[in-house]
Amino acid sequence: MDSPAAQTPPPEAAISAPAAMAHAPDSRRRQILHGVLIAAAAIPLIVGCWNAGFTTYDDSAHVFANKRLAISASELLTPTDDRTYFPVTEFSYQLDRKLFAGWMPAVLHTWALGIRFMTLLYHMGAALLLWRVLRLLRIGESAAFFIALVFACHPLACETVCWASERKNALAALFGFASLWAWLRFDGRMLRMPLTCLLYMLALLSKPSALGLLPVFLFFELFNAPRGLTREGPLYFRPSIAWITIFERMLPLAVLAFESIRINVHAHGGTLQPPPGGTVFTALLTDLEILSRYLFNLAAPVNLSAAYMVDPVRNLADPRVAGYGALLLGIFAVTVWLAQRRLYALLGWLWFFGALGPNLNLIAIPHIMQDRYIYLSTPGFLLVVIESVSGILARLRSAHFDAAAQRRVLRIVCGVYVLMLLALSARRSEVWGTTFSVFHDAVQKEPQSTFAHFGLGNAYAQVWQMNEKKDPAEAEKNHKQYIDEWAIAVKCPDAMRFATYIGMALTVAEDFNKRGDVKSAEEYWLIATRPPLETFDNPTDRSTAFGYLASLRLLQHRYDEAYIMADSAVKLQYVDAAVLMRARVEIALAEKNRDEHNAIAQLHYTNAAREDLRAIPPTSRLYAESQKLAKNPLLEGIQ
Repeated sequence: MDSPAAQTPPPEAAISAPAAMAHAPDSRRRQILHGVLIAAAAIPLIVGCWNAGFTTYDDSAHVFANKRLAISASELLTPTDDRTYFPVTEFSYQLDRKLFAGWMPAVLHTWALGIRFMTLLYHMGAALLLWRVLRLLRIGESAAFFIALVFACHPLACETVCWASERKNALAALFGFASLWAWLRFDGRMLRMPLTCLLYMLALLSKPSALGLLPVFLFFELFNAPRGLTREGPLYFRPSIAWITIFERMLPLAVLAFESIRINVHAHGGTLQPPPGGTVFTALLTDLEILSRYLFNLAAPVNLSAAYMVDPVRNLADPRVAGYGALLLGIFAVTVWLAQRRLYALLGWLWFFGALGPNLNLIAIPHIMQDRYIYLSTPGFLLVVIESVSGILARLRSAHFDAAAQRRVLRIVCGVYVLMLLALSARRSEVWGTTFSVFHDAVQKEPQSTFAHFGLGNAYAQVWQMNEKKDPAEAEKNHKQYIDEWAIAVKCPDAMRFATYIGMALTVAEDFNKRGDVKSAEEYWLIATRPPLETFDNPTDRSTAFGYLASLRLLQHRYDEAYIMADSAVKLQYVDAAVLMRARVEIALAEKNRDEHNAIAQLHYTNAAREDLRAIPPTSRLYAESQKLAKNPLLEGIQ
């Protein structure tokens, strides 16, 4: 690695002696070699799944069965009320369909390879642009090469490159890093602002997470990066910087970002959830654990998963607040103190946190932690590492361990680390071959994750449906595995953040009931009736669960409990099945009170049953059944 000067010179020094700080021009051959190595380092990301088909989780909705891929470009640019707005990504899928869908399935039985290959190219382009941005920031030739190389081959990128539906991350990085490059490269020129805005807009139209790059532009301005670059000097912070000038420069980018927020918040209005723990404050507390785990996954990506379990932190008394808070504060303070150029380390941290901002759960969705969320943030963390290591080496320098020896040792260490990442990426890419392998791996690594068990249960269900006629015995085994996974999923600590837990619990209960295991069925019906704490409700399934419990309580002659369950079902969703069930319970209660000679209660329940049965129209499929109940002697005169 390059060993920069121990102290960042003041502006005057940068202006008066630029030649003393100027880097020697790169050799053309070395630049070409570095570019080739950066691009080639990304190849292991798909070596284990290059010929695999699409995953059956959501690739159909985004790619091969996405009806929007058949519409015109102008229609793609029109926002809708029910989906994320990323027309550039959808346009890229349209292009892939034209390039690969016609001939590739006949050769490989799928055109998923075309999707992965193109996404890999976009990822390579993003890594190369990142390399050029870092060179413009003058962090050093070797340091810039190392950061871009690690970004290109890091196993965390497998989720973006291998999963067809996540191409939007690679495109957001491609255009986002290009906009950063234009911002730095064309400072002081008329071309700068229109080109930067165009590229940043394309990044936002690829994925809204590109919003996280807006703080990076701001940090460049605060650290006076463009001026430092034109003076061929490193970054420095000037307290006297003209804030009005910053505002004028940032305003067009901020307008683009605001419009992206407006469109996507409107589109996701029905799916956005309360923050983890219920409030913005608890979301910030929960993010302490998430950030700590992200840092570990960046430094040592040995336990990556397609799903993570994070139990939301709900109060300050949770020991995780103190533990993870102290850990993050300690890492931040130590790395900045160790860094030889502390402004660069500070810039790295600001890049990491700023780019991650849109995915830090203040505006929340069910998945509060995912590998792809730190794709744009990775360069910031790597910059911090580089500066900290440079500072350590500067402090260790001695007559017996000079700068040349340090560079040799550092190259060996960095080489071993990159080789490790290449091996881990190749191994991680194998996981993305099938839906089953993705979620089986997730269950092994995150056994308490609802989403992991939900996905694996879905994979077993698909195999069960395919084997149902071919191999009934194997199909029955797959069906049991599917139910078992969902039975675990609804009891995981994070289940209440997924609206699907209600439907899963209902499915499991119905299966137990068919097998004659009424006790287990009752347990899962009760789970299905629980109102969600941190997600939107599913009144249809909850009403159905209450109906089943009412029927069970009726068989058990627990009539008062049966009425509470049946009445809850009707209040959740006024449908014929729920109303008919409540009428059954009301008739049973009327008969009970008749036997107990309680005429007033008998009359109350008799009248209630009559009203409920009258509410079922002749067009209902349950009308005939309602008429049979109406023939009960207690209800004489209902017709």
